[in-house]
Amino acid sequence: MLTELNGHTCVVRAPSGERLTSDEHGILPPLRWLRECPEVLRGADVADTIIGKAAAMLFAFGGVSSVWAETMSEPAAAFLEQEGIAFGCGALVSEIRNKAGTGLCPMEARALPLNHPAEAFRVFDGIIP
Repeated sequence: MLTELNGHTCVVRAPSGERLTSDEHGILPPLRWLRECPEVLRGADVADTIIGKAAAMLFAFGGVSSVWAETMSEPAAAFLEQEGIAFGCGALVSEIRNKAGTGLCPMEARALPLNHPAEAFRVFDGIIP
């Protein structure tokens, strides 16, 4: 399982050995990769700073093999387990909060009622340019 971020917010190691890195936050890295090079995610290992259910669903849609996060939400962990994707984290939290810390992260809130990775991709691809 990939656990090294090396100063990035997200790192992907493809089965071919190719590495993708991102310094973007939230669900931007998986969305960008799903749009630009989805084949790299198939069977890949992912390390991220924060994984909520939205990111977990997007990585599942991409077909990753494992996900590790410094911080992961319980809904993300439950979803990854349900999908049979290996996962680990430094800290498991009940929810991902918004940047101000005043409530639930908007992407986490949108993901909570969703059940299928393809559905999550359609939702998030439609709202994030």
